[in-house]
Amino acid sequence: MPKRLVGILVCILLANILNFALGRWLTEKTAEWAPTVAVADGSTLNTSRYFQERADTTLAGSPDAEALLDFYNWLDRGGSEAYLTWEASRRDLRAASTPFLERALTVAESSNAGRYLSLLLLIITILLLWGKGLREQYILTPLLYLGICAGTTVLFGSLSSPIFTAVMVGWLVLYFGGLRLFLPIWHVEWSRLMRPSLTLCIFLLATMSLRGPELVDFWFWTSPLFRLALVLVFLLTIFFHLSILIKVLETAKMDSLARLFAFGMPLGVATLTLGIFLGYYGPVGGAAMQQLNYELVTLAPQTVAGFNPEAPFVLAFAGIILLVFSGIGYYVQRIAR
Repeated sequence: MPKRLVGILVCILLANILNFALGRWLTEKTAEWAPTVAVADGSTLNTSRYFQERADTTLAGSPDAEALLDFYNWLDRGGSEAYLTWEASRRDLRAASTPFLERALTVAESSNAGRYLSLLLLIITILLLWGKGLREQYILTPLLYLGICAGTTVLFGSLSSPIFTAVMVGWLVLYFGGLRLFLPIWHVEWSRLMRPSLTLCIFLLATMSLRGPELVDFWFWTSPLFRLALVLVFLLTIFFHLSILIKVLETAKMDSLARLFAFGMPLGVATLTLGIFLGYYGPVGGAAMQQLNYELVTLAPQTVAGFNPEAPFVLAFAGIILLVFSGIGYYVQRIAR
């Protein structure tokens, strides 16, 4: 049996296990993150929970919550009638009761534009793949890969999430740039290493092209089947990337230990930089987490405010550990050779 097929089967098995564990963990954490009585406060967690328990939008208690639940009704059912109802509710709404609800409504308003732009980027990506516009020997191929990833990130952030976009795109640039800088690979191999990122991008773009970026969050909280598919696609993306990386480093005649050390260096640089940026962003600790949550409207603001403000430095510490051990091990291996 081919190694790649075995790897795909292992990913499918592992995705089921991880999805079950993720579902149990989310169930436990929901009791901590969400109030006892569900509220439509603008966060995708609480509003999705409220919508599942009380699908009647007229019971929300405030015009802004009713309008947002009309949007969730469209996310859940689709159809032009549901969309027109949501559009009319938003048009009639003069102001939101809280800044976070205003942000949630702004994100909801951008869903229609995000849907069509996601479809456009998906078509462009497929045409590039089908028309062989992403050939490995082309000089611009890595930039096209990064452009597709960046476009997917911008769309996932509802076209108005600068910090989230900067964090994700910056991490990708540092990681893939680190692969080219630290490892003995050529341009063709570098392009090949970036290709698996399209697996996750195409999946997200296909989902967002249905009813906008917020559909990803809504299904994440409400659909175990979608979570399974998301975990599987994420694992497949990592598997395809690592399988190519291992083959490339084998071609460079690096043994298993040297390959492990070499891989840790670009990953360490990207993780360290991400941790430092998130840890020092803003005037107070935890400002980055609150800003990211405000942009993505994932959890209630008071929930994120209760998180440990030093949590991002865990990423920085992990990056330092990766760099120390990988750097020492990698260069010791090279000296020994």
